[in-house]
Amino acid sequence: MNIHVENEILSAYLDHELSAAEADAVQGHASACPSCRAQLESLRQAKLFLARAPRRAMPPELMAEIAKRLSQPAWREALGRLWPRPRVCIPAGAFAAAVLALAWIGLRSETPDQSIPLEPLLAAHCRYTAEALVPASELVASNYSAQLNAYYGDTYDQE
Repeated sequence: MNIHVENEILSAYLDHELSAAEADAVQGHASACPSCRAQLESLRQAKLFLARAPRRAMPPELMAEIAKRLSQPAWREALGRLWPRPRVCIPAGAFAAAVLALAWIGLRSETPDQSIPLEPLLAAHCRYTAEALVPASELVASNYSAQLNAYYGDTYDQE
């Protein structure tokens, strides 16, 4: 036979975990296949070696830790490392998402006319046109306001 028996099936055969028909098939194959027979004998020797090994009692702390880890799912343990109190974090996250959504809706409803005041822009434009009329050599003079008053008249300071 060209197909070999898997190690798990050979181990199950040695542990008497196979049905009678499956055990007969493994025994028949192992008698005809030298490779599977050698693997079966190797597993049998390992089983005997482990059976002769000295046994020690498991420490109670280790037994309690194993029982604790087996009783709780792995995702809860991972979640516990990330967030110590998921009962608090989930509502807090939902509240934060609601606040962000309301803020986004509030910002979208704002009209462009309310966001930019035009008065300071118009005042800056008037100032810029007034400064453009003054020659560059006279910009450093200390009587710049007097020069503007002379050009525009006294109404410039009253605005």
